[in-house]
Amino acid sequence: MSRTPEQLGLAFAGRLRAVKELFVDRDEVVDLLALGALCGEHVLVVGPPGTAKSRLLTRFCRLLDTEPFSYLLTRFTEPAEIFGSIDVKEFQDNSVYKVNTAGMLPEARIAHLDEVFRGSSAILNTLLTLINERTFHTGQTSLRCPLITLVGSANDIPDDPELAAFSDRFLLRCTVDHVGDDAIEDLLELGWQDEQDRIRAAGQTGDGGDDHDRDLVPLTAPELATLQQAVAKVDLTPVRGPYAKILQALRSEGVTFSDRRAVKAQKVFAASALLRGGRTAEEGDLARLVHLWTDARDEATIRRIAADSGIPVDEPGGGTRDPVLIGIDLREIGELRARAATGAEIQRLAQDNRRLANEVRRHHPGEPELLRAVEREQTALMTRLRELDPDRWLS
Repeated sequence: MSRTPEQLGLAFAGRLRAVKELFVDRDEVVDLLALGALCGEHVLVVGPPGTAKSRLLTRFCRLLDTEPFSYLLTRFTEPAEIFGSIDVKEFQDNSVYKVNTAGMLPEARIAHLDEVFRGSSAILNTLLTLINERTFHTGQTSLRCPLITLVGSANDIPDDPELAAFSDRFLLRCTVDHVGDDAIEDLLELGWQDEQDRIRAAGQTGDGGDDHDRDLVPLTAPELATLQQAVAKVDLTPVRGPYAKILQALRSEGVTFSDRRAVKAQKVFAASALLRGGRTAEEGDLARLVHLWTDARDEATIRRIAADSGIPVDEPGGGTRDPVLIGIDLREIGELRARAATGAEIQRLAQDNRRLANEVRRHHPGEPELLRAVEREQTALMTRLRELDPDRWLS
C-alpha cells in the first residue's frame, strides 16, 4: 500500500534523526540538506575545515541511495576535473567534440564542492548553468543532469560582486564551527565509534563502509519524487501575510533579500510543512527564514525580526527546544532501556541521555526537576549496563 506524501514526509523526518544521532551539533546541516533535496535547491555551509561536512553529506546520501560527487576546488582546478574530459576516441573516429561525463558532476544526483568560490570563471560559469537549468552542454548536444542539490562549502563568503549571482543560487545557508566545550565528550565518543566501524568494515569488505550506514533506510527515488511534487501542493495561505510583513521589515532595515530569494523561500516553508507531516504551512515553518540570508551579517537581524513577529526561532547552532519535547525524549529512552538486550544498546541510550543533560543545563537552567530526571535515567542506564555487560565500564 502506497503512503501519502504526509506519511512519507514524517518517515523521512524520522530517518533524518538517525543521521543526526551520528554527529554532534550538526542537526541544522541535516535539516538543510533535507529541505534542499525536497525543494531542488542548493545548500551552502560556511565554516572551518574539520567540522565533519563531508562525512555528514556521505551519510545523508545513503538516505537517498546515492553517492555524492565530491571535489575540493582550487584556483588551479581544471574544468575537466569536475565535468569530465574530452572523449578523444569519439573525436578521432567521428570528428565529434564530446565530453565524457561518466562518474563526474553532470551525472551526479548530489554533489559537494568544497571551497566552492575558489573555482575559475570557466568552472563557475558552467556551474551556474548546470545548477540553474540542470543542463550541461557537451559539445554539440546538451545533457540533462539528474542533480538534486549541490552542496557548497567554504571558510567564508567572498565579498566580490562578480560572485554575487553565483552565490545567490545557494538558497539555504548555515554556519558551522567546531564542537563546543560542553559537547567534547560526545564528540570523542561518537568519533571513536565511527573510526571503529570504519576499521571493522575495511577489514571485512575493504569498502570503507560501516554498520551505521547499513542501518539507514533509504528513501527511494520514486518516494523522493512524490515528496518533491507534494511541495507544490502545500497550502501557503496561512503564512503569506505574516511572511510579507517580515519581508517588509527586513527591507526596511536594509537586509539583502532578493525578489528571487523571497519567492523561492516559499518552497522551503512548504517542504518544512511536509517534514512534520502537514499539508498546510504554519507560522512555525517561517522559522526556516534564518537559513535564507544572503549576507551572514544579516542573520542576527533576520532572527530578531522573525522572533519579534512571533515566529519560534531557535538559537544558532541547534536551537532551544521546549522542555516538554526533552521530556518526551527522556521517556522514550526509559522505554528503550527496558527493552534493551545488549550493552551496546544501553551505551547508545546513555550517550543520547547525556546529550539531554547537556541540553537542559545549557538551555533550561531554570528546570532543575527536569535535570534531576535526566540524571536519574543516567543512573538507571548505568545499572542496566552492569547487568547486561558487567565487564564494560560506562563513564
